[in-house]
Amino acid sequence: MLYLAIFILKILENALGTLRLIIVSNGKKLEGAILNFILAITWIISTSLVVIDNDIYKILVFAFGSFIGSYVGSLLEEKIALGNNMLFVISKKYNQIKNNLDNLKFDNYVINKDMLIIMVSRKKRKELIDKILKIDNKAKIISESAKQLVFK
Repeated sequence: MLYLAIFILKILENALGTLRLIIVSNGKKLEGAILNFILAITWIISTSLVVIDNDIYKILVFAFGSFIGSYVGSLLEEKIALGNNMLFVISKKYNQIKNNLDNLKFDNYVINKDMLIIMVSRKKRKELIDKILKIDNKAKIISESAKQLVFK
């Protein structure tokens, strides 16, 4: 039972740690601080359970929980997909792509000669890229992480 507790705590700690990094990098400082508080508690508990004695199996379970937790955190982050991407689309068919964006009621874009510059949430990035490639499978698409600034 102790091994299972160590394993679950390490999965929780590493998954939350991955999420905390993403949340803080997206400007959510309070949420990041709350997650860090939870991380500290889980780390203290799981580490104390391992260092009580020199049980190699506890150490291995601790390390394996870290491994799985890191992977789970990456999957969670991918599902949550916070933030925005800037897509740079180079295509000879940019008018068709623009018309499709208009039909989708997608208005966060600008056209510069043969290039579309599109701001899209990370959640919708793959869907938008798939639609662009259906119109022009030779389009060149560059995706960068981006923040949308609002000035008052």
